[in-house]
Amino acid sequence: MRTIAEHIARASREARDLVLVTIMESKGSTPRHAGSQMLVDENGLACGTIGGGAVEAHAIKEARGMLGENLSLVENMELKLASKKGLNMPCGGDATLLYTPVNASDTHWRDAAREMLRCIDQRIPSYLVVKCSEGGQSSESTVALLDANGAPLAGEHGMQASLIAGLEHRAVIDGRFVMPVSLPTRAIVFGGGHVGCATVSALSRVGFCCTLFDCRPEFAQHSRVPEAHDVILGDYDNIAASLTLDKHDFVIIMTHTHRSDYALLGQVLRQPLAYVGLMGSRRKIATGRELMLNAGISEEAIDAVHMPIGLDIAAETPEEIAVSVAAECIMRRAEMRRGAGESQ
Repeated sequence: MRTIAEHIARASREARDLVLVTIMESKGSTPRHAGSQMLVDENGLACGTIGGGAVEAHAIKEARGMLGENLSLVENMELKLASKKGLNMPCGGDATLLYTPVNASDTHWRDAAREMLRCIDQRIPSYLVVKCSEGGQSSESTVALLDANGAPLAGEHGMQASLIAGLEHRAVIDGRFVMPVSLPTRAIVFGGGHVGCATVSALSRVGFCCTLFDCRPEFAQHSRVPEAHDVILGDYDNIAASLTLDKHDFVIIMTHTHRSDYALLGQVLRQPLAYVGLMGSRRKIATGRELMLNAGISEEAIDAVHMPIGLDIAAETPEEIAVSVAAECIMRRAEMRRGAGESQ
């Protein structure tokens, strides 16, 4: 959603109209799932995707015809062969698309985009609310951004915000489509060497918000890894002094010494995390297991660590290792979303 918000903010400054296309609901097999979005401008696709192919081409054509209007549209599509309401696609599922004009003159959208970026950067839960009409078109297209309690943060304020308090997933409420603003998963990479920098780069390109942590001043430099959201110069023996982890975080350990790796592993395994990976040989991993057991860490916690880190694709170079780590992290992130009933 960050890219969507950035494009809306930029288009507002440049006085360009857009149309936001959102998959409101999906059933069965579809190119992408509910919550996926794209922006369309006068030239076609501006950013995002709802799956490519015939579905996206059709939606882009429809959206371009709505530029500058003040009407939202809901379209139900059957992605089946020989369907009278679809595109003769073999996917077999159904998708409901919401087309929402984002006009440059609409200050509500400008303010909502700016506030959305703040919430994403500060990892503040929020909800995007847009008007919709499940039967066709509506005479208005207003937007609001609400906090986790339903209080207005930006945009139109008359949307009965209290109705969404505690809402965890997407919903249609009183003719408005409400969806949580997706926050990027944070990945903390310990170690700013060749592999660490390559891993930050790979993870950043697939939607992770990366923090690079190193104890060496010459390696904890943003200029070495510009894709990192944060770069921390800290103490491997006391990461709590400069970093707070939570259960949603991905931790990747690949420092320049075995001692540092073990020191980090002993700290991060004392709290629940979404993913922990350790780079190293079988001997290093066996030693690490023994050290963790002797330190009182449970076998269950140790067994949950991905070691050796990454999918087994016979990776050798830093870039190949980074791809294997990113693939494993993508897989784990998808498992978490399925478990939470979320899709993007």
